[in-house]
Formats: sequence, structure tokens, C-alpha cells
Amino acid sequence: MAASFIADSADPAGPLSTHPILVALDGSGLSARAIPVGANVARRRRAPLLLVRVAPLEPPPDMFGFPVGDYLGERDVAAEYISRAVARAKTDHPGLEIAGEVLAGAPSRSLLEAQEENAPQLTIVTSHGRSGLARMLRGSVTEDLLRGTTRTTMVLWPWSLPDAPSTDEPSLPALAAAPTPGLGSHVLVPLDGSSRTARVLPEAFRLARETGGVITLMTVLDLHALRPSRAHDLEKAVAQALHDRASVIESAGVACRTEVVVSPDVPTSIVSAAASSRCDVIAMTTHARGPVGKFVFGSVANRVASRAARAVLFTPPHDTETSFDNLYPDVPNGVLDLASLPHRPSGHGLTGDRGDGTPGVN
Repeated sequence: MAASFIADSADPAGPLSTHPILVALDGSGLSARAIPVGANVARRRRAPLLLVRVAPLEPPPDMFGFPVGDYLGERDVAAEYISRAVARAKTDHPGLEIAGEVLAGAPSRSLLEAQEENAPQLTIVTSHGRSGLARMLRGSVTEDLLRGTTRTTMVLWPWSLPDAPSTDEPSLPALAAAPTPGLGSHVLVPLDGSSRTARVLPEAFRLARETGGVITLMTVLDLHALRPSRAHDLEKAVAQALHDRASVIESAGVACRTEVVVSPDVPTSIVSAAASSRCDVIAMTTHARGPVGKFVFGSVANRVASRAARAVLFTPPHDTETSFDNLYPDVPNGVLDLASLPHRPSGHGLTGDRGDGTPGVN
């Protein structure tokens, strides 16, 4: 059942968006660190905040005649936790519309169903958060969610959260900490030349604009198989193509930088660029395989997310049946064009998949 939001906004105009920011919790102090992040984004976008936790749908199996967990007890604990989390979040973040919901079933499937029912504009999860035998948001659950989702998801790894507790906590002490500063002061966007990777640009633009931040567009080129003259020409053309896109983003009101890295190791180059630039978010697009709507956590994205000491924002590839105007009514058309259509302001023709192994830049 979709959450019912109680309007208690201090803004007489009400929320700008009815699509919530969804924060997935597992009962641990680590996952609770995502609440200030979600609240910050919800306030900036004047959107509701929805806190959810998964509880078992069926009794757990026995091991050697001993029950693995307390089925009814876990559901009661989840309901009590969400109730306290919502109350605390309303105290810490007055003026926001905040609701809570207990989901029943397998974690990843329940989260996917919650996304479909509530249509959140952003889902925030913390990987490797654990709570005793319940163990919700482990890496495998996060990957399952990213494979199946059609919604934008931000993954907060433990070391990307300031002062994250090193051990699981049974209650909510993390909520007493100062709110996490808003993410988006510096967003790194790796582009590989395909139209898929450009899909994340509207989301990156939103984050950076909300914080007065900056975007860095980067492309990693493996040129070892090309003759020197061709490699030089391609590197120069890609740099110009990135500059063209940066100009569009800057014209829309967000500062934008560009970087071209020549290396055969794409994930390492992205992680190194993130560290050297001190970005706080890496924005990437998961790659489509097979039918529209079926996504896999690509090898590059997986390796970047598992090694980068910062939040990673994932956006599924664009479904051509979905209008960008409906998804991003607040994003300028010029930026939407970069993400949805080939963009050739300089006439270099480096716009998307070429089919011959030569990268384009979207």
C-alpha cells in the first residue's frame, strides 16, 4: 500500500512534488545515517520523505530444530522502529511531510514494489547495513535492487557517511547526530560515449543546482590500439565534445568542468578522479541488457561503487516510452536534450554508439 502523507509543511504553498524521497532502513544505526541525507534532498525539492523498513512475510526456517529468528517479533520491532524513526525525523526536520511504512517480504523485491507504488523521484539505500539476524541491506540486496529498478537510486556505502558507526547499533542514536550536509557540491559524471551514460545528466544537474555545486564530465579513453595520430585526434575531439556539453550545462546555471583521461582501466580512473577532485557524488547509469526495463549492475559501475569512498547515484537507462519532460519538469530543455538526443553543436559526430568500437560522447 502506498504511504499516506500527513501535510505538516511550513510552506503554505505545499510541496512542489508529490513524488517522495524514499529512504530504506534496516534497523541499524548505519542505515539511519541516510535519513538526514534524504531529509536534506526532500527539503530542497519540497518533496515528501518516506521511511521504509522490510520485515519477514513468512516464519524463518529452523536450523537443527532451533528457530532462526522471531517472525512476529521482527515485524513488531520493525513497526516500532519506523514509528520512532518518523517521530524523530519530524523533530529533527520540521516542516517536512514525513511518513513511514513497514514492507513485508524479501528485501529487494519489497523495495522494488514500494518504488512502483510510491513512484519516488529518488531512493536512498545504505549498503552493508546490518541488524542482527534480520540483515537487510547487504551488497547482494543492493545489487538486486539496482538490477530490477526503473527508478533513480543513490547508494550510500558505509565509508561515504561522515562519522558512520563502525558497529551495528540496536536503536536510533545516529539520528541524534547533526544532519549530513547536502550532497551535490561536486558531482562527477563519467560518460563512455553511449546514450545510456548520458541518461544520468538531469539527475546530476538537479543535485548540483540545488547545492550551488559543480559538475565534472569525464571520459576515459583506451587508445593503446590506435596509431598515435588517430589517438591524438580522437582525444582532442572528445575533449571538445565534452566542452560543448559543459557549455550547455553552464548556460543552464550550473558550473561544469571536463576531464579526459587516457587509460585502459576505466574503473580505477574514475575512482582516482573522484578522489583527486574530492567530489561527493559519482553519478552513473546502469547499463541495459535485453528487454527494456531489465537492468544489470554493470561491471564498471559495480567496481566503481565498491571502491569509491563516496555516494554513488545510479539511474537506469532511459525508457523511450517515458517523456523526459514528465520526469524532469524542473530541468532546462538544453540539459534534457543532452540526455535524450544526439547533441552535435561542434559537428564532430561523436554522439553515441558508433558500432565500430570508436567512442562517442553523450
